Amino acid sequence: MVKSGELIVIAILLILVVGLFVMSYMKRKKYNQELGAMRQELKKGDKVMTDSGVVGEVVETYTEEEYTYVVLKSGKDKNVGYFTVHANAIYYVFGKENAQQKTVVKVQPKEEKKAEVVEKKEDKKESSEIKEDKKDSEESK
Repeated sequence: MVKSGELIVIAILLILVVGLFVMSYMKRKKYNQELGAMRQELKKGDKVMTDSGVVGEVVETYTEEEYTYVVLKSGKDKNVGYFTVHANAIYYVFGKENAQQKTVVKVQPKEEKKAEVVEKKEDKKESSEIKEDKKDSEESK
């Protein structure tokens, strides 16, 4: 026979499990709505990334038989190509901030990073030289 204390524990566990499922569903629903709104706002000139990692610029959007397609221009210099993807393949729009895109991706050229590292090393050398000068002046006193 099941005791009343056991029933209460089982009921609490069931409520927690159901609550987790409901919260997960609501969060996913909100995410999908924001992602859909972002895809609807795509316009010519937006830099985007597809879910497979291809980066390109939106050239055109069009709807055909209930589906929205996006024509992307990708490549550099002479190696430019155009291709069409389904709007649902667009995962990220550069330069736009929304709930799905909480972080901003910033890419720095490698030369700038090297220059910063060199400057930091030089700063360390200068600070160590300053410390040595202070020690010498203290010893002379």
